[in-house]
Parts: sequence; C-alpha cells; structure tokens
Amino acid sequence: MGNFFKNKYIISLILATVIILLTMAIFDSNRPNISFVENVTGVVITPVQKLFTTVGNWFGGFGTYFADVNKYKKENAQLRAQVREINDGIRNLDVLRNENERLRRMLDLKETNPELDLESAEIVGKSPGNWYNTFTIDKGLAAGIARKQPVITADNALVGYISDVGNTWAKVVGIIDPSAAVGAIVVRSRDIGIAEGDVTLSKEGYAKFGYISKNTNIIIGDYIETSGMGGIYPKGILIGQVIQIRPEIYNISQYAIIEPTVNFDKITEVFVIKNPVEEY
Repeated sequence: MGNFFKNKYIISLILATVIILLTMAIFDSNRPNISFVENVTGVVITPVQKLFTTVGNWFGGFGTYFADVNKYKKENAQLRAQVREINDGIRNLDVLRNENERLRRMLDLKETNPELDLESAEIVGKSPGNWYNTFTIDKGLAAGIARKQPVITADNALVGYISDVGNTWAKVVGIIDPSAAVGAIVVRSRDIGIAEGDVTLSKEGYAKFGYISKNTNIIIGDYIETSGMGGIYPKGILIGQVIQIRPEIYNISQYAIIEPTVNFDKITEVFVIKNPVEEY
C-alpha cells in the first residue's frame, strides 16, 4: 500500500515538472537563447508533436484518398457510358453497311438478270438436325411465292427450291437434300450431268454430280452450274465446285463430289425466282 502512494507521488511530481517546463517554454519563447531545461523540454515534446502531426497527416491523406476514389468512380462511369455509345454507333454502322451491301447485291442481281422476277426473303426457321437441308422463309402466297420456284442468293448461287408454301411463309429444300436434283453442266468443258443430294454426302454439306461417263472431261476445281434442263431452274446459276471425283459401282461410270457455293451455315437471306417455268 505504501509503495502505491509512493509511486503515485513520484508520478504526480513528474507531471507537475513537465507542466512547469512547458509553461516556461511558452512564456520565454521570444528569448534569443534557450536554457538547458527548455532544451530538455523540447526533446521530450518533439516526438509527441511529431506523432500528432503524422496522425493528422494520415487522416488527412485518408480523406483525400476517399475523395479521389469517388472522383475516379465517377470518371470511370462516364468513360463506360462513352464506350457504350461508341459501341452502339459501331453496331449501327455495321447494320447500315450490311443493309447497304445487301441492297447493292440485290440491285446487281436484278441488273444482271433483268428477265427474272425476284422476291427477297429472310430465313426465319431451320429444321432440326441437318437444318441446312430445309428451312423456312418469311414470304409466301401473299408475295407471289409458289411451289417448285427456285431459290438463289444475291450472288446468283443456287440454294434450292420451294417445297411448301403458306400465306406468309414457305419452306425451302436445299440442293444437298436427298430429294433435290437439278440439271447441271461443267462450266469449263460444257459436259452435262445431274447435281443432286445424297444421304451420306449431305451430312458433310456436299452434293453429288452424277450420271457422267468415264470419258467426261471433268477435273477437280471445275465449277458446276445449272444447265436449264429439267423445267425448274434457269440456266447459268452457280451450284458449286468439284472437290473429288470417284468411280461408280463396277467402274462403269463416275461421279463428282460438289462443294456448294452457298454457305448453308451462315445464309440468312435468299431470293425466290417467281417467273413461270416456261419463261426460262
């Protein structure tokens, strides 16, 4: 108990001494020279002042940090909005460019084939599985579409023919479908044959150019187009390119495998030829 009061007394004495020294330092601050006691006092209080100054600066910097964060967040949001506007503008330009290209190709097609009565249509449905065999377009009876009418692309490449039709829709059978067949001719040699779908080849996206003899002048790389024979398709529509030549059974004749010009995976728009068959 005695030690407690003794220690308490010593602590009180030290605090009183510090207070007196601080008071002396304040009142004698204008003197040119400082005393030993003042120097000691400065040594004691300087670290304390430094600590308070450091803490104050830290809190000040902390507040500035949050102010900068809010500023950067606002600027970031503004930049994001500008990026969205730029991206929207780019997409709109792409749409306009694609539309302009579509209209240009359609005009070129009509100028190249002024005798053809063409109706543009968009693909709106694809059959399950090998969807490229058949698909649905958004034009039908109301637009003058009828069964057996040929279907082509803006690049004058053969797609297939109309198989079924409703008032505002129609189904198209692609040239690689096993039910499709068209009179065809080799562009280079003018040898004729039949381009048709094949069950096995259709799975690979190819068609067959058959009914040709072993003496037919055909080579890999030849282009095949419609011959105009058969009463459905006009002549001169590009079908595809020969990628392989194979012998038929018993090696009596041969046939070629055709890679269609039309990319059935990406096609989105077609043109229906509405001319009566006898006009070809």
